[in-house]
Amino acid sequence: MEVINISQEEDLSNNPVISFISSNKFKYQEINRIFERESKIKLEHIREHLYELQSSDLEKIAIFSLKNTLNKTINDYYFVEDSGLFIKSLDGFPGPYSSYVFKKLGNKGILKLMENIQTREAYFQSTIALRTNTGILIFTGKTQGLISEKISNSGWGYDPIFILNSEFPKTFGELGKKKDTLSHRYHATMKLIKS
Repeated sequence: MEVINISQEEDLSNNPVISFISSNKFKYQEINRIFERESKIKLEHIREHLYELQSSDLEKIAIFSLKNTLNKTINDYYFVEDSGLFIKSLDGFPGPYSSYVFKKLGNKGILKLMENIQTREAYFQSTIALRTNTGILIFTGKTQGLISEKISNSGWGYDPIFILNSEFPKTFGELGKKKDTLSHRYHATMKLIKS
């Protein structure tokens, strides 16, 4: 499959079901809430552990995962999502290695690395790779924010340490479902829905 430009029109409204492939139930729940609120397309969850390319590029990782899904007989349209937390003062670490780093260090480890660092700017990036009848479309969403100085008691992944900005001084985890309209994943998913 070739990667085609996201500006090329692809009418998803004629397809009543689209499949999301992921082993992460939290990603599915978040994306499904966006679909339920913003689209008439039904989202189907296919639980599958994805193969991830070791790369510094989220787009390459997402495309690789999409091309290497085990179940090729699903709906005509299916997609995967890869995301990362990029911390400015750590030269973009953990970036595309966020999942692995989270398993090894967790939020405590990230805050340990950030001790005595004043510059706490960071951003989340989400990249969706969608397989269509004509190729692969890429949708990217980004959310700027800050790394907190302590871990909140709610949320999954890095959500308990990511603060959107001074307007929303709570972490993503503390925002609950309000996060669904502010996150990097929301921005990428909305681009997919509107394509």
